[in-house]
Amino acid sequence: MTRAPHAPALVAALFLAACAGAPVAPPPPPAPRPVRPVEPADPGAGRSARLFEEAAAQQQAAEKAGDVDWAVMEARWRAVASAGDQPEAHHNLGVALERQGRLAEARAAYQRAQATRPLRQSAVNLAVLLEREGDSRGAAAAYGQAIRDFPEDGVARARLGALYQRSGQNEEAWRLAREALLREPGSAVAYRTLIQVALSRGDVDLARLVALRAQKVAPDDAEVAFLSGQVAARQGDAAGAAAQWKRALALSPGHRPSRAALLEAAAAQGRWAEVEAQATALLADDPTDAPVRLTLGVAQRRLGKPDQALRSYEEAERQARGALPEVHLARGLLLMREQGDCQGALRALEAYEKAAGPVLPEGSPAPRLMRECQGRLEQERQAGEAARAAQAESERQAAKARAGAPPAPAATATPGERAAPTPPPPGGGRKP
Repeated sequence: MTRAPHAPALVAALFLAACAGAPVAPPPPPAPRPVRPVEPADPGAGRSARLFEEAAAQQQAAEKAGDVDWAVMEARWRAVASAGDQPEAHHNLGVALERQGRLAEARAAYQRAQATRPLRQSAVNLAVLLEREGDSRGAAAAYGQAIRDFPEDGVARARLGALYQRSGQNEEAWRLAREALLREPGSAVAYRTLIQVALSRGDVDLARLVALRAQKVAPDDAEVAFLSGQVAARQGDAAGAAAQWKRALALSPGHRPSRAALLEAAAAQGRWAEVEAQATALLADDPTDAPVRLTLGVAQRRLGKPDQALRSYEEAERQARGALPEVHLARGLLLMREQGDCQGALRALEAYEKAAGPVLPEGSPAPRLMRECQGRLEQERQAGEAARAAQAESERQAAKARAGAPPAPAATATPGERAAPTPPPPGGGRKP
């Protein structure tokens, strides 16, 4: 079957919608670790210090083995905190609570540590919790306070720089990332910020140099691998970009931006089997992603699976709740091209125009598709009328034949022509 000439434009539009919810992921929070306590200020703190040392040794051994039971560690740190009001014990209790997802309790523990004596780690972790909860303004203020209280800290600078970069304040982001690297030369968060700022400025060569350095400093960081792929893509190196995105997925199998980038690249090159595989993997992680579900349907249509594609469109429409007009466009294209149903296609295209609003996206194929469908329907109407007229004439002739009426003459005499006289009978017509 001949493919629609506008199909690349349609796929591009659908994929832009599909990737709208997959921005570069924010840097992960720093991993909280135990804090060594200071020497007790009074002799009664001896038991508390001993309990702290035992709990810290237990946690360090479990971390080394890769098998930390954070509920057990919570109990240990609660015992330490009860034995003496050490801020480090409250901080480590907050770490155990945070690792269990109990963020409100973790915040309270960090605040208790800060109230006893300000700790750099607690200040940073409090800011990280605000960032996780989506309070960017509050997180920025908390990071700023941590920087003022602890000028030597690099983590707060790196993460505040990342917040600035995501808000488009590239100058501040660049400055903070550079300052963070002076204090924490191995900060992957700071390197990521520098790469993103360079890319946003269009300085791809600088972004490449920073990415190469970042790969040496943080070879196991999935975000660094992903951004290195973005740099390669901007340089036109499709193979290098794909290799970096696949590496990011190997480092972090759930890294959604890398899988979305592979999906986009496969769609742009018409590798529909790969589009189907990547979209399926994304949906396994988030079955409610309507744009990705729509992209899966596009791939299924291209792979000759129209029934599956229609089901994907229906599911995408249900999940989007009217917020994804492209699903109507995709359905109209399928009905028109794969099933020859121009009536259904017109209904779908009209629904698309209504959902898209008063002004269609630039380059939308919907108006041309509607004209084509209307032309087809008009041709079918005319062909149908001609067929019905021919059938009626055939039935009329058959009825005459059954009634014994002579068949209609093959041709009639034109005006001015006379019928030939009937020849006389033998003998000249005289009587004997």
